[in-house]
Amino acid sequence: AAVTATAIPLRRGGSRLRSAWAAAAVLLAGSVLAAPPAPDPAAAQLELGRRLYHEGRNAQGEPIKALLAISAVPLGGQAVACGNCHGADGRGRPEGGVLPPDITWEELTKPYGHQHDNGRRHGPFDARSFARAVSEGIDPAGGRIDDAMPRYALSTTEMAALVAYLKQLSRERDPGIAEAIVRVGTLLPDSGPAAETAITIRAMLRAYIGDLNERGGVHGRRLELDVVSSLEQAEQRFKERPVFALVSPYAVGAEDKLVQFAADRRIGVVAPFTMTAVPETSLQTFFLFPGEAELARVLLEFASRQGDLKTQRWAAFVADPEGATALALTQDCARRQCGGMEILPSARAANPGAVAQLMHQGAQGILFAGADKELAQLIATADRMGWHPPIYTPVAALARAMLGAPTGFSGKLYAAYPMRADRPSTGANTGAFEKLRRSRGLGPQHASAQGFAFAAMAIVEEGLRKAGRDLSRERFARAIEGLYRFDAGPLPPVSFGPGRRIGVLGGYVVAIEPQQGFRPASDWIALEGR
Repeated sequence: AAVTATAIPLRRGGSRLRSAWAAAAVLLAGSVLAAPPAPDPAAAQLELGRRLYHEGRNAQGEPIKALLAISAVPLGGQAVACGNCHGADGRGRPEGGVLPPDITWEELTKPYGHQHDNGRRHGPFDARSFARAVSEGIDPAGGRIDDAMPRYALSTTEMAALVAYLKQLSRERDPGIAEAIVRVGTLLPDSGPAAETAITIRAMLRAYIGDLNERGGVHGRRLELDVVSSLEQAEQRFKERPVFALVSPYAVGAEDKLVQFAADRRIGVVAPFTMTAVPETSLQTFFLFPGEAELARVLLEFASRQGDLKTQRWAAFVADPEGATALALTQDCARRQCGGMEILPSARAANPGAVAQLMHQGAQGILFAGADKELAQLIATADRMGWHPPIYTPVAALARAMLGAPTGFSGKLYAAYPMRADRPSTGANTGAFEKLRRSRGLGPQHASAQGFAFAAMAIVEEGLRKAGRDLSRERFARAIEGLYRFDAGPLPPVSFGPGRRIGVLGGYVVAIEPQQGFRPASDWIALEGR
């Protein structure tokens, strides 16, 4: 409430007047205490600098502008964010054949200056010379900075904010990292049909982390696991208690949502529990096994080993004719110079006219990636017509549906799997996996889910070790990118790379004998690609 001098009667005598002003002061103090705290200018400046550096956006959320000197092309926003080239930690990373320099403030201002690989030399930067370098591309000695460096149009306030942020960048830790702890999270449903699998994954993650902590952790840090049951819960929990990465979250049927959730928050995801990889959506997500599109390519490779695809016409029934599986088949078939690849929506498999047309056109192979009812109708219709073409599926769930096919399809039905139970890994970590199961009292149920979670944690541990004590999310991602034929336990060796986000890229083909069962049809078929 407002307090004025006229609200207090004045009488003779200084004591009464002093008491009145004392009362006013108390009321005014209460009023000040009740007011919201004033914004911290230093904190606001750092936040603006952080936004400029990582997101290429100004205080209003608008994209900043820059000119790419090498081609005079105007760019803006995320495309010119400093962290894209110089890295989240400011220490530079190779980009398109260029090695951007370390731009932490300690490095920029070192007293003996800089000598670059091209012979250019100059003294240390200060705030003024740094601003000129950013806006004009001129170093402290008047030399021209590499044309690959954009020239930025920043205001005086924005430039000061960027400098302020660079001054503390080397001391900034990514969320989830503390001096003695790295906190990781996972998302596992606690009800519904997936709950039993989720319990198995949770038990293995906790067992692995417990064992790792007993071994001393990684670089002096212990791991903590935070488990949530839904993306909604993750939104609140990980805002209050940030996590460094997500490990083996259950993602079946929600792959795109999980990847987008993590990408929006710059959280890495290691080995989400799914058989539907979507690697093109995020460079921070590392899948363990290939998805439908990659397994479709495995089947084409298998078919090419059985005969010359250049003389064969193919048809593919897919749920989404514009999706990843259709694109992979079209591109792979073109590369192999197939006789033809017609892409059809899987719903048309239930249309006898469409099946008859394929028969009359002489389709010599059908790849099916739709629903089990649609596949059953396709098989039944073709059998009534006396037509029994080879049918291949990259969807493991459809393999069992093929068991009920008429015997006319004997020797004609195939499915691709990322693993085969009769081909266990013989690496050293397979023994570690079995030893951990025994020592922690984990039963034999859901062995594949246990192996999946074990592999996820083995990758996390190796990534943390390779990233070093000076840990960041970017260093961690780059460490995992560097894994090649890594022994992650009871599965084939894992390899990633700058353009590859599927660790086990390839698969096995299994033949389905109607009314009988399954038999191996191939050894491991490796794929090239991302």
